[in-house]
Amino acid sequence: MSKKTEFQALDLISAYSEKKKNPSHLELSQILPNPTQPRLIGREDTSDLLPSMERLGLIEPILVRKEKGKYLIVAGERRYRAALKLGWKEIPAIITDANEDVCYEMSLAENEKRKNLNPWEVGKAIQYLRKEKKKTADEVSILLGYSERYVKQLSSIARLDQKSVMELIISGKPLSVKNLEDLLKRKENRGGEIISPRVGLSQTKISINVGKLNSKLRESFLKELNSLKKKYGISE
Repeated sequence: MSKKTEFQALDLISAYSEKKKNPSHLELSQILPNPTQPRLIGREDTSDLLPSMERLGLIEPILVRKEKGKYLIVAGERRYRAALKLGWKEIPAIITDANEDVCYEMSLAENEKRKNLNPWEVGKAIQYLRKEKKKTADEVSILLGYSERYVKQLSSIARLDQKSVMELIISGKPLSVKNLEDLLKRKENRGGEIISPRVGLSQTKISINVGKLNSKLRESFLKELNSLKKKYGISE
């Protein structure tokens, strides 16, 4: 498989595990959801949490960081939303002093650990890390414990818009990598080509001799070739 089973960033959360013994108690009015959190679908659905939280309370505190006098959620937004619905005034929370970038990675780790993210959401998170945080595919693969091939595969899926993904959910099809890739190919009016290479498939190498082209034509050809390689994720 191209996806590894271990999630490398989990140590970002475990580093704060000792603080769970004596968490702070924060008023809900002081806490804000994180607008950049990786979970995009179902983040407001708390129906599965309400019965146990009402009966047992909050077993695991949420994780927050302080920002401009408020506390921004790093991990545990659904627990926070459930507490609001239950009418709680405060909630146990671990306050981390980690910076914004590390907190995003912690949020991604927490969601992945709980299997809360579908491949499209992971792809959007990878897209955010690469475009906004300027991380390379190799850096992201190390962070997530995924192969670089799988990172590129999920990055391609991230080109889908949320409306299309929701339509796939409504249709009853699972949000698998294959179904999302098939949907992307239909949306982009492409044929049966594979969006990103997969393990186990034979790969064909093509040699092109451009020696007979003049310098102007050679430059134009190589420019178009590089554009195609970038579009289809082809590496040397």
